[in-house]
Amino acid sequence: MNKRKSNVQNAAKPSKTRKTEGTTHVEDDDADDEGRLRQDHSSSPSNAGDIGVIESITLKNFMSHLLLGPFQFGPNVNFIVGNNGSGKSAILTALIVGLGGKATTTNRGASLKSFVKYGESSAEVTVKLKNRGSDAYKGDIYRDSICIEQRITSDGCRTCKIKSKTGQIISTKKEELTAILDHFNIQVDNPVSILNQEMSKQFLHSKSEADKYKFFMKATLLEQMKRDYIHIKQTKAGTRDQVEKQEECLKDLRQLFLQKKEKYESLSLLDNMRQNLEDLKKMMVWCLVCFSITCSLVVTVDSTRNNLFFLVRPFLLTGERKRVASSTSTALNQEIKEKQQSKLKRKNQLQASTSNRLRRFGDHMPELLESVDRAHAQGRFIKKPVGPIGACINLKDPSLAVAVESCLRSFMKTFCCDNYKDEKVLQELMSQHFPKGSRPQIIVCPFTDRVYNVQSRGVHHPDFPSVLDTLIIENPVITNCLIDMRNIECILIIRSAVARRIMQGQRPPRNCREAFTAEGDQIYTNRNYTPEKEVMVKYLGGDPQAEIRQVSLSVFILTDTHIFTMQESMTRVKASITELENIEESQEEDVTYLLLEICPVPQRPERSAKSLDAEITHLRQKIRSQESSHGNQEQVIREYAEAHSNYKSKSSQLRDLKKFIDRLDNIMTDRQARYKTLRRSLSVRCKWYFINFLFKLHCCGSMMFDHNNETLSISVKPPGQENDNISDMRSLSGGERSFSTVCFILSLWEITESPFRCLDEFDVYMDMHNRRISLDLLLELSERQYLRQFIFITPQTTR
Repeated sequence: MNKRKSNVQNAAKPSKTRKTEGTTHVEDDDADDEGRLRQDHSSSPSNAGDIGVIESITLKNFMSHLLLGPFQFGPNVNFIVGNNGSGKSAILTALIVGLGGKATTTNRGASLKSFVKYGESSAEVTVKLKNRGSDAYKGDIYRDSICIEQRITSDGCRTCKIKSKTGQIISTKKEELTAILDHFNIQVDNPVSILNQEMSKQFLHSKSEADKYKFFMKATLLEQMKRDYIHIKQTKAGTRDQVEKQEECLKDLRQLFLQKKEKYESLSLLDNMRQNLEDLKKMMVWCLVCFSITCSLVVTVDSTRNNLFFLVRPFLLTGERKRVASSTSTALNQEIKEKQQSKLKRKNQLQASTSNRLRRFGDHMPELLESVDRAHAQGRFIKKPVGPIGACINLKDPSLAVAVESCLRSFMKTFCCDNYKDEKVLQELMSQHFPKGSRPQIIVCPFTDRVYNVQSRGVHHPDFPSVLDTLIIENPVITNCLIDMRNIECILIIRSAVARRIMQGQRPPRNCREAFTAEGDQIYTNRNYTPEKEVMVKYLGGDPQAEIRQVSLSVFILTDTHIFTMQESMTRVKASITELENIEESQEEDVTYLLLEICPVPQRPERSAKSLDAEITHLRQKIRSQESSHGNQEQVIREYAEAHSNYKSKSSQLRDLKKFIDRLDNIMTDRQARYKTLRRSLSVRCKWYFINFLFKLHCCGSMMFDHNNETLSISVKPPGQENDNISDMRSLSGGERSFSTVCFILSLWEITESPFRCLDEFDVYMDMHNRRISLDLLLELSERQYLRQFIFITPQTTR
């Protein structure tokens, strides 16, 4: 007897159950047929039926059963027959639980602990799966079968042991069970694989066409595919959001990289400055020589080395000496005179301000303010102008005067007007007291009686104040003007030498645009400016008399110092002249070599020693400032390389991620098209099989899919009612609805893959005629799919 026929005969003579002492036994009514089946199967070649099918199920303390099994299954068709309460559905429930399914999937309980027999502490379910052939799962480890043991405690805990055929425990991890089920293509929660009694009853009885559509989608795994696509889209959207955030981070990295690059590139500028300093020093050497002596250049040739040497033969004339030590005196006297005039002018201005502080802001400032008062009394102003700004502000800490004045110097003499009409009147008054080109600045801004709220946009530092914090201003118009025009709420005043580190570090203070030091240095996040000379407080000084005394003392010290310096310089010049006059002819070449060592190429500078000295001093200060701000050269190079590497790496990552997202978009577009094609194909095939199965019952029906609205409409008309308009499933008898359910399940079996199919109480409410037809259809399909395993549960006999 061939294999297909053996399967059918085995189906015709199924096992039956009887319950004895709490244990369900399976007895075979035809041992010869079962023997032939086992023999035919064991001699068959390796094929798909050799993996994933169920060999046996054993239950202990499960639901209401003390012990049930081991329940052996054949490789093709299996009928489980028994009265209600005999444990038929318990076997199917145990199969779901044994393969790791959730309690809700069984429709028999809300939690796993509900499956533990009343009064017992735990329940056990053992499921054995066939694992033979070339496609076996880890065949060298598990051998011909895989045994899965699930233990459930009364508090709902679950433990799993996965054993080989010999009983050796291979794994206890959930991931291993998932891998086994994936390898065998077993979907425990798929109703096509396991359709329990409750799901079978609910299907065609449901009033919702959306529920039918969901059943179809779940059975064909299209629902899982759809969920996967949605998850991928959500993940892609989240990834794109992360890319946008990383792009903001990249901007910060780029800014840091540009800062480090600027410092790195400035190292070469620093080298250039050092080289310029050396050139100036060499020029200074020859400038001093040329300033002190008259040079006659005699060229001699050393025939031995064939090199040219420039020999300087110095000689001094009486007239030349007088012209020199005279020019030196004149230059020094002129310098003293200029500095004295500057100091005296400042002294006079301070003396004038003792009687009226306003004269600090200009000799005619008091008269201008008197004119403003008169014009206001005459009603010429809509709102009286306010100013000068410097006279309207005071310092909380006088030691910060240099920093604040350096910040606000251009606004010290400025006036504020509420409107352009008042500004025109004020311009007219200014023209009466100040010449054109030297009039105070006027800012037009609407006057308010309340200071702006700059709490959120101002800089806040625990150690250093903003310019706004250092000022005492009674008039809110002045405060708002300085906020609008100078952003004083965003400028820090830093006393110490840490200003550059704070401002030019990796994270400058939030909302800080710039900073000033107590010495008047202006520091930005990427550059800084140092005054060429000492900054003097002009407008915000505290005690005019003390300043006058200081200026007078500085004039005296300046005069005395420069006289001493002139005398010392003259003494040095005379000594140099005497030394040069005493140089013998034999020493001339040594002097030449000495000069050549300092500066090999003799030159006659066109600039004065004073000019060169000033530039050398300024260049040295600039070099020190650059070295202070840049730090150690090796550190600058290292930080630049690190910033460049980070920026380049992040740029590359974002670029690759964007390419991946774009590629994912293309793949998803293609997969979506394939998904729709597969969905349409499965729908058409399912509909075709359903109509053909109904035809076996001499019924007609239809199946309408609406994928846009996600609905499935099924109509069935019994024999003789083909022309009736009524097609509602509720108009069918119970048997007809059961038969329609079988037809639909068979249609799904035709278009889906699974190593086994389980169908619980498929023949409920069927009469013998419809049941016979249903059995024939089931056996016919099982004969076509002889490599699949079928398990049918029925309370009725199969004879």
